[in-house]
Order: sequence, then structure tokens, then C-alpha cells
Amino acid sequence: MSINRDKFGALLFLCLALIYGFYISDIPLLFGDEDAPFNARTLPTALAWILGVVSFVQLILPANEEAGSLSNAFRGLKWRRVLILAVLMVFYGLTIKRLGFPLSTSLFLMGGFYVLGERRLHVLIPTAVGVALAFWGLLHLMGIYLQPGDLFYWISNNA
Repeated sequence: MSINRDKFGALLFLCLALIYGFYISDIPLLFGDEDAPFNARTLPTALAWILGVVSFVQLILPANEEAGSLSNAFRGLKWRRVLILAVLMVFYGLTIKRLGFPLSTSLFLMGGFYVLGERRLHVLIPTAVGVALAFWGLLHLMGIYLQPGDLFYWISNNA
């Protein structure tokens, strides 16, 4: 019996759900939040359960005949794109404090869109900047403060 790539992926995600669910109890709670209906562990618990159930269902459903065998699962993937996107993610993580959320996120999205094939600047730039600013505004409305970044403070102090 061979396992196809769909079943292998479902098995990986089931393992991820189990590991993620195991470590949810390590999330610290504020004093008095232990019995609250919604606390810091609620959403991670829901995500772990949803991921686990969907993965388990994928595992027990009949195999997709079109899915190739596991030996062919990684053939034909665009590894260069994967590597460039991974580098972009590292760049994003390293620059978010210095450049700030809006600028760092915009650069990350522009780079990601470019790598994935979008070459029209009149689409690429406004979309990336618009998504970053919209998300920043949404977070602000929810009361989540994100620092504008060291660059913002440097510019405001030297202006």
C-alpha cells in the first residue's frame, strides 16, 4: 500500500494540529481569565481542533486517484520561488521593528506579488500598500497598537 501526497499532507497537518494543541496550555493567561468564556487560549484551541478534524477527515476519505504518489509529490515544484519567499519572510521579520509595520508589510507584499508573477507596478504597489494600511487600520480599530518603527522616530526627530 502506498501513500499519496494528499494523505501525506493530511498526516503532516494532523501531527501539526496535535503538537500545536499540546502546547496551548503553555499560553499564559491574565489573572482571572481562567474561567472566562474567551481568553488567550480560546482561538488557538479552536484552530487546533479545526485543523485536526479537517486533517483526520482528509485521512479517512477515499484517496484521490489523481494525486500522484509520494515519490512524485515534490517533483515540478518551483523551489526557487519557495526559497525567495522564505528569504522575504526572514527579511520581513528582521525589518518590521526598524521600518515599522506599514512599510515592512508593504515591501514584503510587493516582493511576494512580484515573485508570484505580478509585474504591473500600477497594480502591485497600490495593492500592497492598500492591504498593509487597511490591516494596520483594522488592528488599530481593535485596539492593537503596532509601533510605526524606528525609521518613523528617526525621521520625526531629524525633521
